[in-house]
Amino acid sequence: MAKAKRIKGIKCNSEAPAGMKLVLVTRFGELVHFKAAALDWNDPEGVHSMRVASRRLRSALRDFTPYLHKRRLSSVLKSLRDIADALGEVRDQDVAIMALEKLQTHTSDGVSPALKQFIDARKEIRDKAREELVTMFADDQLKQLESSFTAAVDEATAGRTTRTQVPLLISFRKMSRAIILDRLKELEKLSDGLFRPFEVETLHEMRIAAKRLRYAIELFQQCWGRSIATYAKRTARLQTALGDVHDCDVWIESFGNEINKARKQKQDENLQAFVWLLSHFVKLRTKHLRKALDLWSDWEAADTSGKLRTLLNSEPKPARRSPRSQEETLPQNQNQTTNLIV
Repeated sequence: MAKAKRIKGIKCNSEAPAGMKLVLVTRFGELVHFKAAALDWNDPEGVHSMRVASRRLRSALRDFTPYLHKRRLSSVLKSLRDIADALGEVRDQDVAIMALEKLQTHTSDGVSPALKQFIDARKEIRDKAREELVTMFADDQLKQLESSFTAAVDEATAGRTTRTQVPLLISFRKMSRAIILDRLKELEKLSDGLFRPFEVETLHEMRIAAKRLRYAIELFQQCWGRSIATYAKRTARLQTALGDVHDCDVWIESFGNEINKARKQKQDENLQAFVWLLSHFVKLRTKHLRKALDLWSDWEAADTSGKLRTLLNSEPKPARRSPRSQEETLPQNQNQTTNLIV
């Protein structure tokens, strides 16, 4: 998976709209960049990279929504959702097939045939999803959407308003503080789900909240100095553990459905295989849930949320520059601006 590109020209102390525009246009450019790789079926990481680029773009849009004219973007938001869904369908099947093929090497002869049928069914679903993705990207449709998106972003950032329609006199840095704090509150609110482990949807929402917090921290990192990267890494570990729990929940539901089908059709051989697979993922879920619980316990014990809030309420130290870079950027330094690296 490719890392997000550095966004050049953002000034953390300047008003937010110009920075939002640069972020959104750059993120869409990354999406377009991965098109060829996403359609190369020899390497499943291509579609993964494009899917992550799509997630970063949509996460930034969600973060910026209170500061934008959302209606100006309505014409392109549906297209972005459709792209995300199409990429997600291909990627989900890729991940499922790779996981099942790896599991197949460790199963008994009694389980392997039923598992192979299940893998073959997944491959058929993936083939159809790939065809839909090719159709979606045909005839330069993505380039046309990029032009429409850029125009919509111009309009959405032209009128500077907030939730209360008060003129937006806020810097990119102050906006980033508010966004990260909002994402942190969402994660904390959903953390109770860890202590109700059978509430699958709440745990899934917590995973999404962790992802959004991580993306927000990574997006605004350079406005707050290198120390904030630690919080992105901690959040990423929590996101991974919760993601593993969610994957097991999906498998448990899927194999539970297969068991019911096999029982109705009196397919005893498949029934035994699917019971074994269900048991495997129930045990694996417990392991991943313990990991997530440990990570959150460490988070609270270290007062990670409190330390992040303290950092966000402090003034970041200016970046150190070489004499040459100071000389070259004198006009910008007079305006006390800082570049944002994403």
